[in-house]
Amino acid sequence: MFLQSIPVFDQLSLTACQALLQKSPIERFEKRQTLQRSGEPHHHLYVVITGKLEMVATSTDGEEMTIAVLGPKSMSSWVALYLDGGAHRDLIAAPDTRVLAIPSQVLRQLLINQPELYPRVLQYEGRRFRAALDLTQLVLNPKRTHRLATHLLMLVEISGDISERPKILLTHQQLQKIANCSRQVLHQSLKTLQGVGVIRQAYGYIEVLDKEGLKSYSLT
Repeated sequence: MFLQSIPVFDQLSLTACQALLQKSPIERFEKRQTLQRSGEPHHHLYVVITGKLEMVATSTDGEEMTIAVLGPKSMSSWVALYLDGGAHRDLIAAPDTRVLAIPSQVLRQLLINQPELYPRVLQYEGRRFRAALDLTQLVLNPKRTHRLATHLLMLVEISGDISERPKILLTHQQLQKIANCSRQVLHQSLKTLQGVGVIRQAYGYIEVLDKEGLKSYSLT
């Protein structure tokens, strides 16, 4: 079953997964659509089945920047469902996306019924928190390609992609804005990283071929 291939949910029995699915609709989006608006309370945990979700921040002058992308088998935040106040960013479904929408009250009840899941939740969300802290260290490395390598690692961790070869589902334009560099610098840095065999560029995404190698490169 799809749900049992997802972190945390992989600890549930088939019966428990089926019960959860009965309370959680599958939502389909043919065109770009906002699922969670900034300022609104977090109301669902979204699990991506196909397509992708984009976490988008908006500056005071209205400029948008995609700061994370969630691909298949990735999830929005568990912890956010327990926070007071509204979301700080928009969560947007790309065209041709399907998600499993688990209502917040259903998820909370699941954790009440099965408290042994908490360590797995903390482990999953802890990876994201560590990735966010890594972002603050980027400015300390004067080497542009090494900073970009750290950026790519951060994006992988935030996405929750735990596959052997995770994919970063960002266009070059989106990545250029995140990395705050010129197109020429981005092109050369990606070419360098591909040359040492740690990534592979493809249309619409970047595949991390060697995560540990990318990490080692970022630290040199």
